[in-house]
Amino acid sequence: MALAAGCSAAPIDKPLPMGPVDTGPGTLEEARNYLHGAWTLVSMEIFPPNQPSIRAAATGTMVYDDYSNMTVDVQLSQETTKLAEQNGIPAPDGLIHTTGRTVIDFNSKSISYVLDGQESFRPPKGPLDLNRPRYWDVKGNLLTLRTKDETGRVLSVSVWQKK
Repeated sequence: MALAAGCSAAPIDKPLPMGPVDTGPGTLEEARNYLHGAWTLVSMEIFPPNQPSIRAAATGTMVYDDYSNMTVDVQLSQETTKLAEQNGIPAPDGLIHTTGRTVIDFNSKSISYVLDGQESFRPPKGPLDLNRPRYWDVKGNLLTLRTKDETGRVLSVSVWQKK
């Protein structure tokens, strides 16, 4: 016991063995490479519960960097601004600027966005909540993102084009 008490703690300097990162079609690395760069919002449609859909809901840009960080700047339409504010999303003058990190789930083809300073895991607060996963479809340089509610009903569809 006396010997054990005299020993001080020290960091472990042994590297953990890691295998190579999977690359190529159908991998997380492929998804990150596809997302990397600047995107322009081509169209957005929102389907609020018990209301008519809102077309031309926003314009904007999205930038995905080397470290899975994403910055999104959108200018909401007047209707969408009201809907955002009703759901607790601050949009002064219809502008939303967000920065955060992404979590890609390749199996469900979804991407989640965790804003800087936001809790990593919290339930979504409304149909436009940025915390909702976006389910993607890819066609060439077009990325279609859909948000869904807990029953699978589509809440929004946005189409982005790579610059």
